[in-house]
Amino acid sequence: MVSVLQESAPSYTMVKKWARLFQQGRESCEDDNRPGRPVTVVTEENVRKIEKLVLADRRIKLWQIAEDLQISKERVGEIIHEHMNMRKISARWVPKMLTPFDKQRRLQTSKDFLELVGDNIDEICDRIVTVD
Repeated sequence: MVSVLQESAPSYTMVKKWARLFQQGRESCEDDNRPGRPVTVVTEENVRKIEKLVLADRRIKLWQIAEDLQISKERVGEIIHEHMNMRKISARWVPKMLTPFDKQRRLQTSKDFLELVGDNIDEICDRIVTVD
C-alpha cells in the first residue's frame, strides 16, 4: 500500500482499526453522521441578514455581525467578500465593482455638479475639502 500511495498511505494503526470495524459487521466505508453544528452557515437567509446589517451601517465590524447572528467571524467575512462582493475601504464596506446603474448615476451626478458650478469652477473647487 505504501509503494502505491506513498505519503498518503494510512497508518498501520488506522488500517487495524478499519479491519476491526469491518470484522464487527460494518459494511460502509463512509463516515458516520456526527452531531454538532451544521456543515455550513453560508445560507441565503444569512446572506440577506448580513446584507441588511451592512447596508444599515457600512462601518459595522465583522465581530459585531458575528455576535448578532451567532456565527463565526470567518464565515461572516466569507459571506461579505465572496457572496456580496464587498470589501472594506476606509472603514466602510463598499461594493467591489460598480454596476452599470451605479456608473450611470455617478456620471449623471458629475454632470449635474458641473452644470450647477458653471463658470465658477475655481471658486467652488477651493471650497471643497477632501480627507484622505
